[in-house]
Amino acid sequence: MKVLLHSYIAARSLVGRYLHAQTVLRAAEFDADVRTGVKADDLDVSGYDALVSHDVVPAAVRAGLPGRVFGGRRWSRPDQLTWLADRGFPVMEWKLVSSQAEGLALFDTWVVDRLMGKRTSWEGGAGWHVRTRNQSRYLTWDMANDIVCREVNENDGRVFKAELFAGRIIIGYVLKKAPVRDRLLANDDTPDGYRGLAMYRDDRIAPDERYRGLWEFTEAEREDLRRLSRELTQAGFGYVSVDLMQKPDGTLVAIEVNTARVVTWWTERFAFTRERFVEALLDQVRRF
Repeated sequence: MKVLLHSYIAARSLVGRYLHAQTVLRAAEFDADVRTGVKADDLDVSGYDALVSHDVVPAAVRAGLPGRVFGGRRWSRPDQLTWLADRGFPVMEWKLVSSQAEGLALFDTWVVDRLMGKRTSWEGGAGWHVRTRNQSRYLTWDMANDIVCREVNENDGRVFKAELFAGRIIIGYVLKKAPVRDRLLANDDTPDGYRGLAMYRDDRIAPDERYRGLWEFTEAEREDLRRLSRELTQAGFGYVSVDLMQKPDGTLVAIEVNTARVVTWWTERFAFTRERFVEALLDQVRRF
């Protein structure tokens, strides 16, 4: 059994993770290569039994190893939220609209002062944008792929992030963001269609302790996320991040899934993330 561990960008933390995985796999009498600097579209998987990629893997490459490619996919916002809901995973309230007028009418339908626009990006999250009533200009959006949603919780801007791989939870943490209403810049006339937002991180002095913290899962949350991780793996996804927010009643709902280029410098600072990734990878390889 020979595994190819791939990332186009040779980020130090990710390469370190892959080299550690290579060592563990070889000690278990499997083989592994680490490849960087090559786009996923140009990968040659001949001679390999499985591929794990940090990037979006095209169908042509997946066809070379049916059922044994674990990486990102081109997944629109509507498709990913529908996929989650179809599997019983709670998601935020959202709409796909056919015109700007239909989208702006949601101010009255939902009786809200702010709408969130979440755009689709094929290589990962493209952020989100706030729309308020009577802006001088609104950013245009892709009607087929961008969604409009209401705030999950007007009084809580925290984002809960769970990194998942091969049926496991690798790490969970919380971004300690303020509510949107407290982040809107005053006197913003939106000349480019965007509402300006204050950054949740004003500087980089002890950013981890001030703005991020580990997520202590309840047993129910842990089981739901493990189940989701297994289903994502069965669908050919690799290392993913699920972002959630908490409703006023305490329910956590998904707001997006990032399927490519997920590993960050912050989560790699914990030694257990590397070990959990390798344990999950080894278990997955043994199941082939």
